[in-house]
Formats: sequence, C-alpha cells, structure tokens
Amino acid sequence: MLPCTLALLLLFLPIKSTKDKEIKVFYSITGQGADSYPVGVFTIERETGWLEVTKPLDREEIDKYILFSHAVSANGQPVEDPMEIIITVTDQNDNRPVFTEAVFRGTVPEWAEPGTPVLRVLGTEADDAVSSTNGVVVYSILRQRPDHPQPHMFAINSGTGVISVAAVGLVAQVVPEYTLDVQVADVEGYGLQATATVLIKVQAEGMSETVNGLLTTHVLNTVTGLPAARPAELAPSVFRWTDHDGRCPPLLAPGQAKAGTYKLRFETAAYWQGLGHTSFYPFVEVVFTIADPAQKLHIPLLISPYSYTTYRGS
Repeated sequence: MLPCTLALLLLFLPIKSTKDKEIKVFYSITGQGADSYPVGVFTIERETGWLEVTKPLDREEIDKYILFSHAVSANGQPVEDPMEIIITVTDQNDNRPVFTEAVFRGTVPEWAEPGTPVLRVLGTEADDAVSSTNGVVVYSILRQRPDHPQPHMFAINSGTGVISVAAVGLVAQVVPEYTLDVQVADVEGYGLQATATVLIKVQAEGMSETVNGLLTTHVLNTVTGLPAARPAELAPSVFRWTDHDGRCPPLLAPGQAKAGTYKLRFETAAYWQGLGHTSFYPFVEVVFTIADPAQKLHIPLLISPYSYTTYRGS
C-alpha cells in the first residue's frame, strides 16, 4: 500500500492492498476519529476498503485527523504494514469576524498632524487565514460623525486596524468628539462583516486630565533635565502623546481598569531622532501589575539615548 493524503469527501477512495488479488483481504482503521476520540467519525467497509465519514466535520474543532489502515487475511494475519492516512479538513467561511470590543475609545490632541496614530481596533476570526483567505480580515471606516470640517478626518490601516489622523483641522471647541463606525470583513474584505463604534475625543491644547486618571505617566529627558514632549505611548489599543510637560491624558480612566498585568510601550526612537540623537533603545516597554483596580497608579519614565529608569510614582 502507498501512503496518501486525503481531502474531506463524503466517501473517500477505497483503500486497497496489493495482496487483494491473491487472497481475501479484510480492512480496518484505527486512530483519531476511528477508535479514539472522537470515536466513529470515520468508518471503513471491511471487505471493499471504502473509507467513509459519518458526520459533518468542523475545521475549527479539529483541522486534521491521522488514521492508520490495516489489511489482514481471513485468518487475521497482517498482509501489509499499517498505512498512515492524513485527512485534512478544508476550511469553509462559516465564521463571522468579531471585534474584541463593541466600543473603542481614543484621544487625540487638537491640530494633530496627518499620520498621528490615535488607537487600534482589533477583530478576531476563527477561519483559516494561512491556506485560504477566509480568515484574512480587512478594516474600513464606514462613517464619521460629525462630518466636518470634512468627512474623512481619520483613516484606518486596512491590515492592522490602526486609526490615524488623515487631515488637519481637529479643534476641540468646534468638534470635541468624533464617532466612527468601523467594519471588519473576512475574505480580504469581501466576506462576512462585523461593525463596532469608535469614540475619539479631541483634547484641547494645554488641557490636562492627569488628576482624574487612574493610570498616568510622566516622561523626563535626563539629558536636558526637561520633560520629554511627544514620544508616542501605547496602552492596550490606545495611543497617547505626551505634551510639553511630558504628560499625557490618562491611559485608563476610573472604572476602566481590571486587576491584571499591563504593558506600556514608549516609542522613543522617533523622539530622539527629532532631537538629533541616536537611541540604543528603539522603544521602552514597562510591564506592571494592577492589584487594586480602584487605586490610582502613576508610572514615571526617565530616558536618555542609552538608558532608562522607571518606578512606581504617586
């Protein structure tokens, strides 16, 4: 017998021994889906060698089965070595993508330049994204409210879900908050869809919210002894920019935090490049644990091109 790989069919090609023209041969199968969990998914006709599937298969549950076929004579003696059969369950686009949150929230400073990142939306998809496009998702913005000063103040990276400023003209006194309807669709944007809401608050210049925040930070340039303005900072799915005082809006507002482990990522390379320095660290990540979600937490960061220090502040 020859090794083979079979795709899913209701009725597979028969398994045949090279001895079946000489003697009477009987066939059986063992392995996953036969005599081990899930038992009975596959059966084989004892005399003909026809391999059959007894019920629908779900790739999201089990994407591959490994069986072994056996051929014996009438007296039960093996006439062939066991043959491995690999059955691959091909994917169907039967799962709709899902956003990780129903409402995403972000903050952006007024007069932010085009290209300034605001936040990232994230959708998950259970279908196969490796050997098919069923699980390949594409993001898009369906609608912006209000639609002034123009209807396309924000853009979204179709592959990553990062939303950034697309046009100048963000003024907090004119439009303090924007609402975006965003979509994620599988099959590279042509399949099943899901939608979510994005709320983007425009922060007025000089406005400070650090007092009321649960999780805050402050970045200091130890080379100059001055606050580090505008190194990008990333909280879970939320982008922030430090102001002229090295501070930024709260990363977690009261009621948002849960007990667990969090990570802050400071994009320091662009900051140092803007000052004409080469940085040894392209970014700084601070991993910490929130034990009491009701307790305020401040994490200062002291940076230089070749070192950084952080500690729990008050």
